[in-house]
Amino acid sequence: RINIDDLEWKYMEGDGDFRSKEVTELRNEADFIITNPPFSLFREFLAWIVEGKKQFAVIGNMNAITYKEVFPLIKDNKVWLGATGNGNDMVFGVPEGAKVDEKDRAKAARLGYVGNYTRLGNSCWFTSIEHGRRHEPLSLMSMADNLRFSKHKELKGKAAYDRYDNYDAIEVPFTDAIPSDYEGVMGVPISFLIKYCPEQFEIV
Repeated sequence: RINIDDLEWKYMEGDGDFRSKEVTELRNEADFIITNPPFSLFREFLAWIVEGKKQFAVIGNMNAITYKEVFPLIKDNKVWLGATGNGNDMVFGVPEGAKVDEKDRAKAARLGYVGNYTRLGNSCWFTSIEHGRRHEPLSLMSMADNLRFSKHKELKGKAAYDRYDNYDAIEVPFTDAIPSDYEGVMGVPISFLIKYCPEQFEIV
């Protein structure tokens, strides 16, 4: 059994930049990479991890799903969203005395984290580590039932789903409005990926 007393550590010689030879060698030795990279370097960092062929879980902004460097990895089933925290507030510990927006500090406190904490909305885990939730199929209503009973005013009572002018697909503005009996192409919000089951849907 391994515990904290078995850990060995030493200071790095460089500045810790992931692109350095020193950190790349650590990546190559690792089995898993779990971290919160700088969002401004997310594209480059994710490419660096994928290049190393390591399993990983990294925090990023939900909007990173739309990056041209990220979406193909999701489409090809090489990256997916993690089991928890997706699109919701994440709370982070910060060093004593770090500047934190008072609204973020208050939100962290309401979530049960009082003191040196901040929160970040619209964040998610990007991962290559399997978890059961990504294989849970969505429970869906038929197209007719969605148009009749949807809780969304944008859809309820309409005669049909909107269609795109320049692409043969229907617009599905909410994940819970995906019709169970439609087999064509659909445009869905990026938050759909929180519920995406690769056995139930294909990303095109």
